[in-house]
Amino acid sequence: MNLQGDFEGLTLASILQLLCNDQKTGVLTVTCDDEESRVFFDQGTIVYASASLKEARLGFLMRNDGIISVKQLQKCLALARQEKMHLGKILVEKGYVSVDTLKKYNTKQVETILYNLLFWKKGRFEYKDARLNLKGMIITQLNPMKLILEASRRIDELSVLKQFIPNDKLVFKMSGKVQSKEEIKLNANEWRILSLIDGTRTVRQIINESGYDEFAVFKIFFSVISSGLIEQKDEVQLDDQEGGNDYSAILTVFNDILKTIKKNVADELGDRSYFLFEESKFGLVIDVKDVLKEYHPDNHKNSNLQAISSALDQMESIEDPKEFLIAGFTEYCVQVLKKVGEILGSHPLIKILKDIEKVLGYVKKYQAGSKEKSKIVNDMKHAIANIHSEFKIDKNNGSKGGIFSFFSR
Repeated sequence: MNLQGDFEGLTLASILQLLCNDQKTGVLTVTCDDEESRVFFDQGTIVYASASLKEARLGFLMRNDGIISVKQLQKCLALARQEKMHLGKILVEKGYVSVDTLKKYNTKQVETILYNLLFWKKGRFEYKDARLNLKGMIITQLNPMKLILEASRRIDELSVLKQFIPNDKLVFKMSGKVQSKEEIKLNANEWRILSLIDGTRTVRQIINESGYDEFAVFKIFFSVISSGLIEQKDEVQLDDQEGGNDYSAILTVFNDILKTIKKNVADELGDRSYFLFEESKFGLVIDVKDVLKEYHPDNHKNSNLQAISSALDQMESIEDPKEFLIAGFTEYCVQVLKKVGEILGSHPLIKILKDIEKVLGYVKKYQAGSKEKSKIVNDMKHAIANIHSEFKIDKNNGSKGGIFSFFSR
């Protein structure tokens, strides 16, 4: 039997189920970009798997769990290549691991590869019937259906975790809220991930360097975020070279602007301040209203990011989603400020505009020449001018270095 083609979504799970039900013996090769994995079936049972990714390799898993040292791994890898033997056999012969430990990690290796495969959104597969030479190999016996059910559970749980960590480009840092290590109770895996969080590595870089699978890392991130040990680094660069659909930098700036407004009106409006931001959406054009439908400055920033990203991804007619988002947020800020003026009058707007100036001040720290930076500053400049004109706010009201001094520099 020769079976090949492209797959998307859960198609790969169906292929594994088919090979299991038909009790096939052969090799399934799955590729996605530069990654390749091979799954070996013996009468419908998965007995072995291999992958190009280093985090799926047997020695890498053992080294990360402290079962063997880096020196021992390097020595055994060299011998395995020289003698053309399986790494696991060398590790047992050298006395570094027991046969039971090897079996345990061999199973873990196969499971890691398969879970990674089932997380792939698309790729290409090819299955061929073949006789397997399993002599001298320590094999596992895994039921594909159990793996598929567990993978489905992980996918569902991961979708919840991604509400807090919506993309793997985010950078986290230590919060500084815990005073000593004695106050922290973490397992070895959590300590491993925590040691890699330094305010510079992205979530994806930490996944790659840790050697753990994506699901495990996201769970650990959620755990240490919930305990207050780490927090997201807010200063995300507005960088034209980033590409893709990462809107976190834009959201950070506008979220700070809108939180500034809310802070200024909270005492006067009380609970009504929450609804002020919802009511202000009524004046937006339909597309902007759809994108900001689930947005609120009181929501967790990652929930806001996920909602906005999902809405923008569904709008195929928008040529430049980032430019659209900046323009949409600016108009939203105008509507909110108008609503504040209508309810509280022009005097509270003076302080709000000065506080917005402070927020815009740190935009100047971002990379010079960024198209996003220029658009945010220019759009907000015109927005503030419109508010000034509509509510007849004196340009010179307030301190000498007022709101318009920012734009005269």
